[in-house]
Amino acid sequence: MNIKLTLKTIGQVLLVESALMIALSTILSFIIIFRLPFGGSITACCMLPVILAAYRYGTKWGLVTAFAFSLIQGIQGIAEGTFSAASLGVENGVFNGGFFSGSPLLASFGIFLLDYIIAFTVLGFGGIFRNKIKNKQLSLVCGILTVGLFRYIAHVISGAIFFGIWGEWFFTQEGFFAWGQTLVDMFPGQSLYVIYSLIYNLSFLLPEVVITAVVGFLITKAMPRLLDKKDMQ
Repeated sequence: MNIKLTLKTIGQVLLVESALMIALSTILSFIIIFRLPFGGSITACCMLPVILAAYRYGTKWGLVTAFAFSLIQGIQGIAEGTFSAASLGVENGVFNGGFFSGSPLLASFGIFLLDYIIAFTVLGFGGIFRNKIKNKQLSLVCGILTVGLFRYIAHVISGAIFFGIWGEWFFTQEGFFAWGQTLVDMFPGQSLYVIYSLIYNLSFLLPEVVITAVVGFLITKAMPRLLDKKDMQ
């Protein structure tokens, strides 16, 4: 009886703490540190609370927490008009954004899946090094860098498939000077879709991940109890 009660209590605590972490990540996602001129933005470490939850509670619970956060991010994307016909560049009822052309509905589903559900659910792997690296802060940083890479891969795939057509416009803007046109000349046609997605997503995600890793290290160094494990055994 006491064991069942303990498990129930632990489950309730994890549920409440996860909800708080999701809420904090959501609030931080609205705080923009820097907005890039050609799209993309750097937030105030919006990934960190969810990653901390994954570290504290384990991968299974972390993935559940991250999935819930991904749904909220997707809803934010819808509210901001990400999936509108104008944003997607739909003409005559047909979507043509990169490697994929066809139904706007299928395109919207693909973008929602890759740029939101997968890209943010992978944050649930933030604690995968906690039992492999003795130093807690270092294991957290390694987890942040790893999930940052996972998220980058998801965005790159989505960018090439659904937004690659913007590559030539992106690289010929004034801020790229001569080397932007050089890339356009070096990678003609669909190959430019991939180059565009690689560079575009790196431009905002790399600083976001680095800032998150530094802040995560400093905060948990000052408050090491944030990395206490609370697995539900």
